Amino acid sequence: MMVIFLILFFSIAQSLEVSNINSQVFTLIPYVVNLKDFPEKLKGDTVKEWMFKDVLPMDKSFVDNTNLEGVPQEIKVSFGWTLRRTNMRMYPTDLAIYKNNKDIDLNQYTLLEPFTPLAILHTSKDGKWLYVQSPFMRGWVKREDVAVKEKAELLEVLSLPFLVVLKPKLYIKNLEFGLGSKVPYLSKEGELYHVLLPDGSYHTVSLSEGFNDGYLEYSEGLIKSILESLLGQPYDWGGKHGGWDCSSLVKSVFSLFGLELPRNSQQQSQIGIKVKESFVSYEEMKDTLKKLPPFRTLIFLKGHVMLYGGIEGRDIVVYHALYGILRDDGKYIKVNRVVKNLLERDKLTNIYKRVVSVNLLP
Repeated sequence: MMVIFLILFFSIAQSLEVSNINSQVFTLIPYVVNLKDFPEKLKGDTVKEWMFKDVLPMDKSFVDNTNLEGVPQEIKVSFGWTLRRTNMRMYPTDLAIYKNNKDIDLNQYTLLEPFTPLAILHTSKDGKWLYVQSPFMRGWVKREDVAVKEKAELLEVLSLPFLVVLKPKLYIKNLEFGLGSKVPYLSKEGELYHVLLPDGSYHTVSLSEGFNDGYLEYSEGLIKSILESLLGQPYDWGGKHGGWDCSSLVKSVFSLFGLELPRNSQQQSQIGIKVKESFVSYEEMKDTLKKLPPFRTLIFLKGHVMLYGGIEGRDIVVYHALYGILRDDGKYIKVNRVVKNLLERDKLTNIYKRVVSVNLLP
């Protein structure tokens, strides 16, 4: 087995196989779609099924506002994009759904960045919410945060060259963009770019403000420096307040290189080359990881994902957005931020017992 790992390690090129990984995502994860090819008509029953794919205990009014009886037999799909950062919800309401933890709103699916393309499928009973398909998730967003457009206009915007945001957040005029956001531009002169904003206005920005022209070229050093720059950023389930949870951190960081990873850790665990699904000891996990390339190897626990960052001294390094964790001594530590852990130093070696998959992004 170790020989296989060594062969695998030395056969991997420094660059990511972006198109192959994205093809795997589109094939395996039904939530991830290419909106350029999204159908203009859908069966109403399909959308009803999508709306209730996830079900949680909630107030009856949440379901009533989905306007289920208003879904026609055949839906004419509209298109558009987000006007600003907005939250995608499981049900069409700002009200939260809590289980055992008041920090975790289970009604929160994900944060969508400005200019996220959308297929618009249905409207809530109160008219304030739209049920939409984004490139990586389906759910409810506020109608006031969406610009409804003809599909041809959406395709025109998607065909434009774009800048990628390299900072945790930055502002163009008063509009906030997060790490990995794409900002289309119409022209450039040196480092100055004439960008298009979601409301149809224009603005001039400089690369030095925190942009790259198109996707970055992958390197271990670059992804390490990006992760190091994010240390201490607050943990944020579903990105409700503009931050990261474990899977959105992984998605955002790799989006800088053009990867279109799915949104949650269970979906992400289906992507790449599955190297190992469990370990009998910490030493076995350590020996395995030492043979694998850092910053493209993902370690999955149930409901959590970490990015393997290599070996420092003799210690395994992981980067992750973490709410809290149980140490080897049985003490639960609330972390609530993006952290870099050395597993032995930080008394986290028992993590090996919870590993459900180690995946390599080729």
